Amino acid sequence: MSADAFVATWSRPAQIRSAANTIAIALPLIPAAATLGWRLNGNLTAIIIFSAAIIIVVTVTALRTRTFNRRWLVRQLDTTRPDMEDSADLLLAPANTLNPLQRLQQTRIQTRLETTAAAPLRPGWSTRAITAAWMLGLALTAAALLWPTPDGSAPLLATPTAIASGPPQLVSQSLRITPPAYTGLPARSSERLSTRAPIGSRLTWTLRYAPQPAKVALMPLGAAAIPLSRSGDTWTATQTLTASLLYRINAAGPLHRIDAIPDTPPVIRVIDPERTLTPMARSQQRWPLAFEVTDDHGMSSTARLRVIVTKGSGETISFTESALTLTGNGDRTAKRFTTSLGIAGLGLTPGNDIVAQLIAADNRSPAAQIVRSPSLILRWPPDLGKEFAGMDGMVKTVLPAYFRSQRQVIIDAEALIAQRRRVPAANFAARSDEIGVDQRALRLRYGQLLGDETSEAPTLPTSNIPEKPKTEAKTPALEAGHAADDGHDHGAPKAKVFGNAMDVLADYGHAHTEAAGLLDPENARLLRQAVDAMWQSELNLRQGTPKKALPFAYVALRLVKQIQQAERIYLSRTAPEQPPIDLTRRLTGDRKTLGTPSFTPPPRQSGDADAIPAAAWRTLAGPGDVQIGALQRWATTARTADRLALAAAIDAVVRDPQCQPCRQTLRGALWAAMATPPAQVPRRAAGDAIGRRYLEALR
Repeated sequence: MSADAFVATWSRPAQIRSAANTIAIALPLIPAAATLGWRLNGNLTAIIIFSAAIIIVVTVTALRTRTFNRRWLVRQLDTTRPDMEDSADLLLAPANTLNPLQRLQQTRIQTRLETTAAAPLRPGWSTRAITAAWMLGLALTAAALLWPTPDGSAPLLATPTAIASGPPQLVSQSLRITPPAYTGLPARSSERLSTRAPIGSRLTWTLRYAPQPAKVALMPLGAAAIPLSRSGDTWTATQTLTASLLYRINAAGPLHRIDAIPDTPPVIRVIDPERTLTPMARSQQRWPLAFEVTDDHGMSSTARLRVIVTKGSGETISFTESALTLTGNGDRTAKRFTTSLGIAGLGLTPGNDIVAQLIAADNRSPAAQIVRSPSLILRWPPDLGKEFAGMDGMVKTVLPAYFRSQRQVIIDAEALIAQRRRVPAANFAARSDEIGVDQRALRLRYGQLLGDETSEAPTLPTSNIPEKPKTEAKTPALEAGHAADDGHDHGAPKAKVFGNAMDVLADYGHAHTEAAGLLDPENARLLRQAVDAMWQSELNLRQGTPKKALPFAYVALRLVKQIQQAERIYLSRTAPEQPPIDLTRRLTGDRKTLGTPSFTPPPRQSGDADAIPAAAWRTLAGPGDVQIGALQRWATTARTADRLALAAAIDAVVRDPQCQPCRQTLRGALWAAMATPPAQVPRRAAGDAIGRRYLEALR
């Protein structure tokens, strides 16, 4: 016998048993899946599911039978037959490839295999898997057969086959919700008549009575009745949901509620760039943009990118607007829109901006909701160096309303020194000069306290400057705030003497005072040393040697901090003393001395909008009757988060005025709907007799 025939003879029982196990497991599941498909989507779906299930079972069976091959047979013989002496592989080897000892062993095991009877090498039955599959298949089949019919009718809530006489009773009810097509939501049926549905959904009520009533109608609160049409023993009505509503079936039925879920507009999130205003880099050629748009029911696959380029400056500025259509990537509820704008193609020039804004819309029908993203700005900073190239000196960019501190000057200098090997010499000197400009601004700031001269040039006594009128000459007394006709004896104005040193100094000089009287002499001396150190630091920074400037900068920082500490005044902070906490009452639940909080609403004036609910709130605490008409009119414009709950509470009290739980529920709804009045200053109590006499004595 050949090796292939030997393997086929011994593996055939195992293949048959494996196929039988697979078919026994799949046999109850295939009709169950087909039945589910038939009840959900009709005959075509059932046929497709049945065919696909057959193909899957055949494929799995073929794959499992292929595992019973030559290797499996050798492993099984060596495991189940000890007389094979772990030499079963010699049975399948050609004789001409074996040595004499192997051929002898092959002959021995062949003789044992032919003379000794052995059980077939086949697996056992998969009892547990077959039992579980049959139980699951029967359960799914039963559920599919008991599933509501496609027309929306549900199983009977009660099972009276016939009611010969008596009042009509509702024996079956169903509400089918068909959302708008743009939402992509499937239609569903509910046995409950209270539900939630998207706005624009088509609602279909299906009711069955026994015996049949004369007419059936839906009674919405505050709206006209909706009659149901009869077809055999079934009453149906169809309505489009436009807003949340409360209704009941006929006048005596319970109250039901349907909440309308609004379609929210899309939400745009800017991913790139991270900031709204982005300065353009020196070598930047393109501007990447990325947006993420999400929506609850889906959005359009395309969006419009609005691009505005500004040109000019001042009153001559102009705008150029263009639009791009972007295609999003992602699913229907979350899409990402990306693009990269070419800066040169848009014509951006120095000092102008590119403004980009994404405009997206959702799939709402008939009117889509359109949203706009925040405006993103790419700004090309103006070239100040070229703009002021004709001015004397070098133009420097300074901070707009403040100077850098001495500590920041040190930090910038140390950072520049650390980058010495990576920065070209020209850039290194330029950055050092910029730090020197900051040091100069700080030096002049402190120098003003010492009376140092500023950059303002004095007026020179040349012949081309007209002489001031004699009437402008003022005495020191008049300059101090006195007037010539104030009744004081100021004396005659002192005439100026040509060539007098004091008169020349008063006209063309500056009076230098140490710290202008703001600092004591010791602190003024320290400040002078700090300014001198800043001068040395500025000198080295402007020369491109920040390493030499650091010691002087540190000296200036130490002196400035010393002056600040000397001029600082420390005040003790005292907190209000609270009464000590009584730890013996901790976690005991003792509330005796806490008092009872008052939840009574404050009195309302007759013209107050909440006067009606406040009066009803007080009336509901007792057995009195509430003015329902005025309360219902107020409820239509009440400022509350759940107006339907308030209307349902009012309706419950109308139907049963003596229902205490209904009255308490309405009180709670009124309390939540009433607005909190503005805080008012309470009138002081008149006091006792002694206090009144004291107040009268004060008057």
